[in-house]
Amino acid sequence: MNQSVTSRQIALLVMLLSMTGTLIQPHAQAIFYAEQHAYLSYVPVVLVMIISMLMVSRIQRRFPNQDLFEALVERFPFMGRLAGVMYILFFFFIFARDIRLIGDYVSITLLETTPISIVVLSLMIMAVFIVRGGLGSLIGMSELYVTLFLLNSIIVPFMLIQQLNMDNLMPYFHVDVAGVGKGSWYIFSFYGEMIALPFVVKGSDFRFKPVLWGIIISGLLMMLILVETITSIGVPIASRLVYPSYELARQLQISDFLDRFDLALAAATLPAMITKIAFDLYFVCWGLKRMIPNVSGKVMTGPVALLGFVCAFWFFRNAIQLYRFTREWTWIAIVFEVLFPMVLFLFLRPRKKDKKESTQQRSGNQSKKEKQESSDSEKNGEKKRQDSHGGELQPS
Repeated sequence: MNQSVTSRQIALLVMLLSMTGTLIQPHAQAIFYAEQHAYLSYVPVVLVMIISMLMVSRIQRRFPNQDLFEALVERFPFMGRLAGVMYILFFFFIFARDIRLIGDYVSITLLETTPISIVVLSLMIMAVFIVRGGLGSLIGMSELYVTLFLLNSIIVPFMLIQQLNMDNLMPYFHVDVAGVGKGSWYIFSFYGEMIALPFVVKGSDFRFKPVLWGIIISGLLMMLILVETITSIGVPIASRLVYPSYELARQLQISDFLDRFDLALAAATLPAMITKIAFDLYFVCWGLKRMIPNVSGKVMTGPVALLGFVCAFWFFRNAIQLYRFTREWTWIAIVFEVLFPMVLFLFLRPRKKDKKESTQQRSGNQSKKEKQESSDSEKNGEKKRQDSHGGELQPS
């Protein structure tokens, strides 16, 4: 059974899936092509994802008691399983990529003398224990650490006021449209991973309004971080950095007694990144359970995580290869984040029998509610009569 998810939790999960990976890698590539207007690269990405998630939410309305995996398998037994397996492979690759990406980030910026294999293995073990707690543990960690990340993003601009140089954004209105489009291309594959949510959340809980709020807030925060990076570091330097967000955190200094404030920011953001890895692993194990009902999702977490650990080093030799692969990876991501939702919106509809049963259930529920309301009103009338005859006086 799917765990019920509130609107606030859906918005936080959207922000978790869209911000954590995007914050690490593609900002430098967007600045390289779009230069001082790199923040505008988020505008087309946000618009495309709003349309894609709107179509997915309309699909979920047709199947209120099922997630998208269940709807695909029940409506199209063969083609639905094939589409589900393709999504599982897609997010398994994302899981291996995120392990390697965050492992390289930690080993390069924080733990320089620790072997990257040890760093990745420790991240993987933490993700396995989170996933074994189910979707509830992922939601709890996202509520804590995504909120903390939002607070940090609001506080950081006030600490950077003395180091911001608005001249780095000049010329303000001379926008290179082609460069902005290339920046959007590099950002899209990371930002669009929120497409995983309807596969683990049932249709009655997946509402478009909190998804829209999550997309808008995450897009505005990423634009703010890009503006801070450009104004504090500059386009020539930021476009050649592997992790410009980390360099932005290193610019922060609170007087003379706290020089390494980036460590405090890393302590707040790393748990959110680990939660993102855990969500990728949860998606793969949940999909395998839906495709093969006899398989236990908890039992599969260990083997899938070990396979992802091996593939993380098999697919990418070093951080540079991972950095360059983003351009080609967007071609694959567009298929799963835009084209498949369009196809599913057109063809994934419930059967006529299911429609009749759902309408009968709704009419039955409405009649039950009306009967309960009428009985409650009768009981309230009897109580009022009793109170008027022999009860205590009420203040007027």
